[in-house]
Amino acid sequence: MQNFSKVNIHEIAENAISNLLDNDKTRFLNDLRLILDSKCSFHKLDLLGKSIGYALKDSPKILIEGFDKLIEYNKMGSYVISSQGLIQLLPDNIELVMEKSRDYILFGNKWYVCDIIGERSVGQSLVDYFEGTLPWIEDFLADENSWIKRTAGVSIHFFSKRIKNDNEKTLILLKILEPYMGEKQIDIVKGIGWGLKTIGKYHPDLIVSFMRDQLDMKKKISKIILRKAMTYLPDDKKEEIKSYV
Repeated sequence: MQNFSKVNIHEIAENAISNLLDNDKTRFLNDLRLILDSKCSFHKLDLLGKSIGYALKDSPKILIEGFDKLIEYNKMGSYVISSQGLIQLLPDNIELVMEKSRDYILFGNKWYVCDIIGERSVGQSLVDYFEGTLPWIEDFLADENSWIKRTAGVSIHFFSKRIKNDNEKTLILLKILEPYMGEKQIDIVKGIGWGLKTIGKYHPDLIVSFMRDQLDMKKKISKIILRKAMTYLPDDKKEEIKSYV
């Protein structure tokens, strides 16, 4: 793993920002190739993306052109930097952030791309701007593409990890997951299951009530989703859910 210091990250960010402002996207990418081609921690990649995004948040067109170039290079770090940078455009450019997040997920076409973006631009938007982001999460869940559906579940996981004491918003998220409890496609199942698992960790009573209601309605629930939803529950609450199966 390349040992990049915070000073290195700051210098790389400054050069990248300068080259984007000069409309030199080739040099912008070249400045970032070393870090993209190395095993660099996500923490430092996040710092880099945040720095670039913050510096250019008032020039979204320039910023997006740079991130598009990064995504074309198609390294794992490309998605970390770009998705973290997109957060800096919120909330004024939420439509642009969600559309570019979707574009990058489709381009990346891998499970880890969903998880990187779901825990950054999409998930952070849900945490900070719940009402404005919720329609996008619903659209992602209804999307025909399995990676987009999965990302919605990951973003709900991220929200539940960050917002642990808001039952009202958690119930809203559970409600929008209802139609997908019988999902069979494994990548989607894993994303939705991840969201339910984290809700169950911090809201065990809510997840027990939700799962019990789903089973009471005789819904065909994916066994994987059922198992993941119970992951963090104490044994007595697991048994309560199992009694309805």
